[in-house]
Amino acid sequence: MCSKIKNARQKDIKKAVDTPYKHCLNCGTELNGKYCHLCGQEATTITPSVRSFIMEYIYNAFIWDPKTIQTIKHLIIRPGHLTNDFLSGKFVSQVHPLKLNMFMLFVFITLFALFAGTDKINDTVQSITNDERVLSTLQIKMITDDEEYVERLKTSPRDTVLIIAPVFVAEEHPEYITKIKLIEKGKTDSRDKWVADVPRALIEDKIIIPIYKDYYCFNTETGRSIEDIAILYRVWAKMVDISTHYFPMIVLLTAPFLAFSLRLVHHKHKCPRINHFIFSLHYTAHLELLIILIFILYQFAEPPTEVLQWVLLLTSCAYLTISFRQVYKRDSWIKSCIKAILTTFTYTMIIMLSFLLIFLIACFITAYSV
Repeated sequence: MCSKIKNARQKDIKKAVDTPYKHCLNCGTELNGKYCHLCGQEATTITPSVRSFIMEYIYNAFIWDPKTIQTIKHLIIRPGHLTNDFLSGKFVSQVHPLKLNMFMLFVFITLFALFAGTDKINDTVQSITNDERVLSTLQIKMITDDEEYVERLKTSPRDTVLIIAPVFVAEEHPEYITKIKLIEKGKTDSRDKWVADVPRALIEDKIIIPIYKDYYCFNTETGRSIEDIAILYRVWAKMVDISTHYFPMIVLLTAPFLAFSLRLVHHKHKCPRINHFIFSLHYTAHLELLIILIFILYQFAEPPTEVLQWVLLLTSCAYLTISFRQVYKRDSWIKSCIKAILTTFTYTMIIMLSFLLIFLIACFITAYSV
């Protein structure tokens, strides 16, 4: 597409050089090259071919720019250089930072529309709300909210049983369920096997029920848990819907806050605010590119979330360290690394606050729709 647009434009420019008019057809200024120095209109033929006309529309109307591939290449292999070039006045040699971010958003939305259907979103929500960590937490919350039942548990005899449940339940609430021995650590936190000392009232009231081979687990059909799970399902569904559709946009909207944090970290450099903002736009474009790559990876495999989190964290720190060293050249590698860690921590907090805002919006929408 890039070569076709370029060839079509070159053909029209060649025709424009041979055209009889010597003044700009838009403003009438005398031409001294391919472009009018007053209004910027290109000296093209008045009657272009259908092909060149369509290619010109694609070039101007859509986010694609022939320099996009080269810009993304420098964004990946030369951290910080795009920011330096832009701040030194080299605007034409790269895609504008905002346009680059918009292109990343366009790519993600296109991929999401093609590969992430409603069924996959529902499967994600089901896996979240059916996670035993969530279900057991709801059960414990149900117990702790009932003061009379808490008093009953304190006076109830205790039995030693085998449990299949998240072991963190005993670690968080040892006054109700006491872990005696860990038998098997599950692949995730939701399927641990352990020996516990529990109040007999939990078994009598079927809050903890037997399943197989003398093992017990939390009963998700007791008390308020069904209603809580239904509400939780709707809230999570709305959160997943908002996050998956708008996460790259959320990343872009955090750029001003990142720029402010950069100003605080590099306050001794006395840089103009626009310098930090341009840096933050290039960094968010880098993050959006990582999101796109992770999204593509998830279409073919499902790597462990913990591994992806560490890869994303370490990659961001390394990228920031190199970028800081290139853009804020007064700092040593050690200072750049420390500032990169601080910036990564700050930016993580910004993203978490963004998700908190999404959660509150999801709760409001869910409550309003009930």
